[in-house]
Amino acid sequence: MSQLDEKKDLNPKRLRQTTLNFTFVKKRKRSITDDLKTSSGEEMLCQTNTDTRGIAPAEVAKNRACMHDNTSSHETKDLSHHSSPKEQKAVALSRYELAGPSHLSKSMDLGEVNAASGDEETMIDNSSQPLFSESDSQDDTQPMSENNVWFGTPLSQLKRAPQCSSCLGQLQPERHFKILFKPKFTDGSIPKPFPDNYQDRWDSNHVRMPCSSENLYPVEAESGKKEVKSRWELIQSSLLHVLSSSVDLEESILHYNTRYNKRWNFEALHHYFTEVLDREESSYFFASVLPGMVQLALELPNICTQPIPLLKQNINQTVFLSQQQLASLLANAFFCTFPRRNAQQKKSEYAAYPDINFNRLFDGRSARKQEKLKCIINYFRRVITKTPCGTVSFTRRSIHSADSYPNWEQSQAKFGKLHVSSVGKIETEGTGMLQLDFANSSVGGGVLGQGCVQEEIRFLICPELIVSRLFTEVLGKHECLIIKGAEQYNSYSGYANSFRWTGNHADKTPRDKWRRRETEIVALDALHFRQAEQQYQPEKMKRELNKAFCGFNENDKPEAHVPAVATGNWGCGAFGGNPRLKALIQLMAAAETKRDVAYFTFHDKTLCQDIHNMHVFLQSQEVSVGELWRVLCKYNNHIQHRKREFHPKLYSFIQEVFTNYDSDTSNHCADAFSPDYKVNTP
Repeated sequence: MSQLDEKKDLNPKRLRQTTLNFTFVKKRKRSITDDLKTSSGEEMLCQTNTDTRGIAPAEVAKNRACMHDNTSSHETKDLSHHSSPKEQKAVALSRYELAGPSHLSKSMDLGEVNAASGDEETMIDNSSQPLFSESDSQDDTQPMSENNVWFGTPLSQLKRAPQCSSCLGQLQPERHFKILFKPKFTDGSIPKPFPDNYQDRWDSNHVRMPCSSENLYPVEAESGKKEVKSRWELIQSSLLHVLSSSVDLEESILHYNTRYNKRWNFEALHHYFTEVLDREESSYFFASVLPGMVQLALELPNICTQPIPLLKQNINQTVFLSQQQLASLLANAFFCTFPRRNAQQKKSEYAAYPDINFNRLFDGRSARKQEKLKCIINYFRRVITKTPCGTVSFTRRSIHSADSYPNWEQSQAKFGKLHVSSVGKIETEGTGMLQLDFANSSVGGGVLGQGCVQEEIRFLICPELIVSRLFTEVLGKHECLIIKGAEQYNSYSGYANSFRWTGNHADKTPRDKWRRRETEIVALDALHFRQAEQQYQPEKMKRELNKAFCGFNENDKPEAHVPAVATGNWGCGAFGGNPRLKALIQLMAAAETKRDVAYFTFHDKTLCQDIHNMHVFLQSQEVSVGELWRVLCKYNNHIQHRKREFHPKLYSFIQEVFTNYDSDTSNHCADAFSPDYKVNTP
């Protein structure tokens, strides 16, 4: 975990004055980058006996993992012990520092953050209470560092599934609710495919399956003439040959992809099996793991018997698949069998869908791809050793009508609970919450290519998510994808170039009545800003608010059954978003949808404190979402009218506007809403 600098200049008087259970220390000037150099911010959460190169020898091929159940939780005090709103306001203002980057700043999500400069006061948590109220809801967490910087509501007080879940009824297919297995379960048994016999749909509304009788491929006959043959027969004959090396595997894949003989290269695949694995491990893969993968792929017509609908734009639809079905589909993706999915032209049939065949993953020799292959191979080793018996649902949610979104300017929603921490992972500390995937509009982003940031990492540790690329069309501005039940198979450390597979992960997350893991992920794609000031334009902010609202909204559920959102610097980094603005946007959407928030700043301690301070300030001032929206719009006016002047920091601007709030008339000062309003800048 991230380490704080040496403690110095402790002030006993200040310790007595603070209302929080923290120790104040002075932190010497040091960049976040330096912090990350001294200690890894993405420490390994689960040590296993599986070889760190991604494939266990035969004698250790059984699933083994070492679980760490010890966690820690922390308690703070809020402003509620101050008797009057006026007194609360005074305390909040005394704590609030005019901090935050200028409106032109950029910060990389998941650790690629701006360097923090200058002396700052940092709260060091000295408590060691359990982080989770249910110790068995997370299987591989380890104790938080005593230097963990966090603020606000303890994680244990935020709602999680299954504790807050409502009772599920009988799982039944409906018009926009497709179930590809028989929904009656027997304990421990693998869900049976439905229907019993394979049904084919070779059309534009369903996945074109490799095993379809319509899947034809031109081959050269003995006479030298071209003739059309069943591609599935070519796939079967190729994969059923003895494959004892990566060269054999390449030749087999190209046998039914002949038009790409000179375009695809398998350098990453060859490097993995000849340089990364030793000879014994490589031999074990080709003797034991690969035959199981081949069998899993070729059983497709017996495992996926029902046509898989495409999740198209502007259609609300859910698809349920068993984990066995997902494994068979993913094995076919590994062997590059899906037809019509290799064309890259803009007018090709699947131009609006992500790629699914693994040929891009096999290309090149980057270290990232070697780590990705470790994740994928470990997943297949697991599922052929023991077939998982759960299910996963994929829901495309589309909110078309403008009337279905809040009137942000008039919203009276107030901000709920917030836990903000400089350490922790969405998928670990956010167990049981709605977990954000900082998505590309093509879900999965560069998971099969060079990409290796938040979304790609999530898809690698939970490879079942990759199957969503098979049937999910590019997300529109009013859409999201919600995936529930995906299992985590891999542990990792690092990010981007430092990403490393660190071993097998045994997921102990409980399942719901429909056999899904209580892991719910929402894929939300943010706007890409080439000019930072664009993100403050009202139409851009409203787009991001509506996108977050689409992902967070569950208006058919009572508030008591809606878990918190686990999120972080969504749309920042390469997308150019200001994390302080994006934090406010997510808090506003969460307030409107009655959700609490757990926010992880990925080692940015300054951002952690800034978000907390702003949240305390907004709550102490009883600011509504609508009031904050109007001030954000005024901030845009302010910077647009003063393009050549020094701009106040966003949080500084908000603080000064609401400091001038007239509580007697419940109106903000008129000057604060004037385009000519000036803020005293530090």
